[in-house]
Amino acid sequence: MKLILSKISILILLAISTAISVSAQTPAQDAFAAGLACAEADLDCRITNFTRVIELNATVAEAYFNRGFAYRLKGEHDLAIADFTKAIELKPSFDRVYFVRSNIYLRKGVLDLALADINRYLELMPNDAGAIVVRAYTYGRMGNDDLAIKDLETAIKLYGNSPEASQAYFQRGKIRCNQGCTDLSLIDYNKAIQLDPTFAEPYVERGSIHDSKGQFDLAMADYNKALQLKPNLPRAHNGRGWIYHQQRLFEQAIAEYTTAIRIDPKYATAYCNRGFAYEEIGEYDLAIADDTKALELDPDLNNEIYRSRALAYFHKSKYQDAHNDTVIYLKRNGLKGSAAPYGIMIGYLSLRRNGDADRAATFIKSWLKLLKPNEWSTQILRYFAGEISSDELLALANDNDKQTEAHAYIGQILLADDRRPEALERFMWVKSNGNKTFVEYRLSVRELGR
Repeated sequence: MKLILSKISILILLAISTAISVSAQTPAQDAFAAGLACAEADLDCRITNFTRVIELNATVAEAYFNRGFAYRLKGEHDLAIADFTKAIELKPSFDRVYFVRSNIYLRKGVLDLALADINRYLELMPNDAGAIVVRAYTYGRMGNDDLAIKDLETAIKLYGNSPEASQAYFQRGKIRCNQGCTDLSLIDYNKAIQLDPTFAEPYVERGSIHDSKGQFDLAMADYNKALQLKPNLPRAHNGRGWIYHQQRLFEQAIAEYTTAIRIDPKYATAYCNRGFAYEEIGEYDLAIADDTKALELDPDLNNEIYRSRALAYFHKSKYQDAHNDTVIYLKRNGLKGSAAPYGIMIGYLSLRRNGDADRAATFIKSWLKLLKPNEWSTQILRYFAGEISSDELLALANDNDKQTEAHAYIGQILLADDRRPEALERFMWVKSNGNKTFVEYRLSVRELGR
């Protein structure tokens, strides 16, 4: 939304500049003219001169507006709101003030007040397509996707095929992605790029859709184009990082995530992804730090963070922390996804390695009855519970991936039973024969290195 708001803000200043034109100058009018004559970047000059206008004549709504606008550009949002509110009190039909104040409320996350202001502005200026897009954005942040899309379709009709319509198509693509990034979103991003090939953000979102389809070359091309147009886009760097991540190029992935974090230190997703990458390369302290930071920034970002951090804690022999994170993960996630049973495994093994066999037995029995009985992961958990033997588990492991997991987890149980020499034989099998991309491979190699 920053692109829309900055364009409209410039138009507002131009409109105000031409609106205050008088023939006989007074000291207040001289101060007003001096304020308009200030260099664009000299916000203090504007504030000083418009303050002088207000001191000489406190009824000039435009002086409050222009001073408030300077405060807004300085990031002093509360002072800006106070001036805009005074301007509206003096001149209730001052349409532009509602629009700019709604922008500040949006930035502050006060969505109900933002919506009230943009609605009032649109009562006065009903055919302002840019403002309709801003209201759609507000609806989207409030979770009202239907009203957002309705507004965006109105804006698209008003814009026609002008380049400004690219914003409406872009926002509609993002709103549609809230229900899943289907080809309808892709069509919207394509249209946004067609109308304005210099608009960087649609390339990022289109790249994300290509990535989700496994079309890594197309995704990388879009992320690269976005960064060519706008080098400091954290989502584009994060997107490139995730492509490298999926190709197991973890050093390159970490470099991209780090760049994204440097640009936006509050970018929780980049911390999350970098934490996952650090865990993959055995940098467990760094993984824990990044997972923790991601959760600090956005506690609801991703359930998998808890499972990832639990695994890192397990590697560090912090078994109680590992179990605690597993419990949170399972409480939030339940049995959704193929990774859930492996979370149960880490939770169980953490209790066993912590010397708490009774709690471990209770823990695993409570989950076993909820699992699909014929799944391979269920067989591992049945082995943990003593329902089948290690030989029976190995007999069920009918490919190398399952053999990797079976030997690794048999080794973990042997360790918990203080049978380390036998456990090391299992881990050595995994190191010599197992799938090197598996978590169980890393667990085995780490145990061999202790």
